[in-house]
Amino acid sequence: MASVAAAGDFAHRSGAHKWYVAAVLCAAHTIAVIDRFIMVLVTEPVRAAMELSDTQLGLLQGTGFAILYCGFAVPLGCVADVVNRRNLIMLGLALWSMATVGAAFATSFETLFAARILVGLGEACLVPAGMSLLAAYFPPAQLARGTAIFGLGANFGYGFAFLGGGAVLAGVQAAGGLALPGLDPLVPWQALFFVAGVAAIPVLLLFLWMREPPRAHAVESAWRGQLASLREGVGYLLGNMRAYAPFLVVGSCTATTGYALTSWSASLLVRLQGFTTAEAGQLIGIIGIVAGPMGTIAGGVLLDRLRARGVPGAPLLVMALGAVISLTTAAGLVAAPGVPLATLALVLFIFNSTLVLPSLYVGMQMLTPDRFRGVAASFNMMTYTLCGLGIGPTAVGLLSDSLSGARGLGVAVVIVEAVMAAIIIPVALRSRRAFHARMAAVDAA
Repeated sequence: MASVAAAGDFAHRSGAHKWYVAAVLCAAHTIAVIDRFIMVLVTEPVRAAMELSDTQLGLLQGTGFAILYCGFAVPLGCVADVVNRRNLIMLGLALWSMATVGAAFATSFETLFAARILVGLGEACLVPAGMSLLAAYFPPAQLARGTAIFGLGANFGYGFAFLGGGAVLAGVQAAGGLALPGLDPLVPWQALFFVAGVAAIPVLLLFLWMREPPRAHAVESAWRGQLASLREGVGYLLGNMRAYAPFLVVGSCTATTGYALTSWSASLLVRLQGFTTAEAGQLIGIIGIVAGPMGTIAGGVLLDRLRARGVPGAPLLVMALGAVISLTTAAGLVAAPGVPLATLALVLFIFNSTLVLPSLYVGMQMLTPDRFRGVAASFNMMTYTLCGLGIGPTAVGLLSDSLSGARGLGVAVVIVEAVMAAIIIPVALRSRRAFHARMAAVDAA
């Protein structure tokens, strides 16, 4: 009881320091998303430098990152409950930033793929340990605000990856390379990996002023409790898989529709509209910063209104609508005769890809009793990330390599979007009432 009281007192006495913690975690989240997405920006110059196929590029963009990121997300969540969380995040940040720097010196597909795997492993600790820190620092009445600050890192990171990355590429190109002592000048794509990796150093230093808060439980007995809780939660999910399966199928395919295009967005603008890599990055960055947050907010409002009206299976209905919009706007982007229409299609696609996110996140919680929602959220994240990021970009690459012509990549994207829509729409519509009945049973329990 003393440890619980100490933890509660700490949350209320931490004062301004808790906002410092939220800001530093936001900065770390920004670095993580930058390092995750810069591979998308430099797809074309890397393809030319290493003579890679689109299949290999798809593996680098998605599967390489997703392998260990998904595999270690839940175990590292358990680790975060029993070790120093600040130090765990610092270790992960050092690992993924060094792997990003290492990507600058990769000379083959294999070495670049290994670097991407290590980026995923390092980033896997950030969300579970970061959320645990925020819950310890912030009292319940302020936790949502702290979490929102942490979440802003995703928007900042996406924008900086493309806007800032495009600026770095243009600057290094104009300078004839990035000169490093004792090394040959780095070409623009190498310089971008290097700059993104070393950008973590100031953030690592900021962590040194962060205090590890006291635990609300005894650490020496936490391992046993965490493993028992994990086993119980996973057992519950597996025992009720018939109820969860339709939502997981729709959610995984929804994630795939988003990653299938966004992972190739820079390449599509380069190949179909004649953009330079820097120009593509700057346009995608602006669209992401504006349309992304607007879509997320609109998706939350739409879901709340549908639920307030008692619409059965509202999250499934939103994702079915999202599948239609994704297919339509992807086809519009590929078929656009010029930059204005291509830009409009990309704006609508990115708006829609974030519109469905609240339904993707909240739907799993609606199906799950309170005591198992943490495990359910981790399982949901692991499933949709592994399918969306692990399959989407690579499926497009495989199809693109089998097609000929300048528009082969675009056709491949549309095919993947069409296949996903053909799965999402009937499964979502047929499962709506079963979803609603299950949600009502959970609420009544």
